[in-house]
Amino acid sequence: MARRPVYGLSSEPETHGDGPVGKTTAGAKPLAAFRAEVSTARSGRRTSEPAIPPQPAPDVRERIFLAAERLFAERGFDGVSVRDIVQAAGVNLAAVSYYFGSKSELLLAVFRTRAKALNRERLALLRDAEARHGGDPPLAEILRAWLGPPILWRDPATGKDTASRFISRAIAEVTPDLRKILESDVSHLRGFLAALTRALPHLAPADVCWALHFTAGLPHQCTDTNFKRLTALSEGRCDTEDVGAALERAVRYAIGGIEAIAAPARHRDPAAEAL
Repeated sequence: MARRPVYGLSSEPETHGDGPVGKTTAGAKPLAAFRAEVSTARSGRRTSEPAIPPQPAPDVRERIFLAAERLFAERGFDGVSVRDIVQAAGVNLAAVSYYFGSKSELLLAVFRTRAKALNRERLALLRDAEARHGGDPPLAEILRAWLGPPILWRDPATGKDTASRFISRAIAEVTPDLRKILESDVSHLRGFLAALTRALPHLAPADVCWALHFTAGLPHQCTDTNFKRLTALSEGRCDTEDVGAALERAVRYAIGGIEAIAAPARHRDPAAEAL
């Protein structure tokens, strides 16, 4: 049986009817009156009531997708079997093959969907900063647009914390198929490279690339594992739950590193240059 094409998840909530059950709209009769009308005066005949339509079951593909995302985030790719996923999703084994193919293809589908959403948010922040600054936003705003989404998604209040943990773990425990994507797909970086090039005209093109390369790695220091290590190292003094403060520290750190790259050669540390 041919599989259906893999599409991204819709973020639009499903709607079922015009409003909550029992709530009346303009000109509508109250529920009790409606029930009275449909009941019969004949002795012994049961009163009829309008049937409340059942809530449709979540989409099968979405149930598989969300179950896989959660389990991969919690246990990693090797720690999850297809049977684990179908059991969590409440579907049969054939459904995974029908909608996604193999477990590896399912991982890639989840990763592509979440990474695209992350990078769309980054680009939207960058475009907003460019619009507010005549096309040339300051360095801090460019960095905040890049670093913000992956760090702020860690907050459960965003509803994106599972996606954040999934992306971090998928990259840390990269599969061969995912490695191919990560090593070659740089399309989401092009806009940021162009913005940094305009913001850092005194830097050689290669140094701008290095600056973006090192900055791109900062969100990976904000994973559950690394934050737990930071908590142990700081003996609890570092509040890793305050993701907003973590973001601002990351931005300042990145600015410092980029300024060091831009420093004249005579101010550079010879020992560091030798590394």
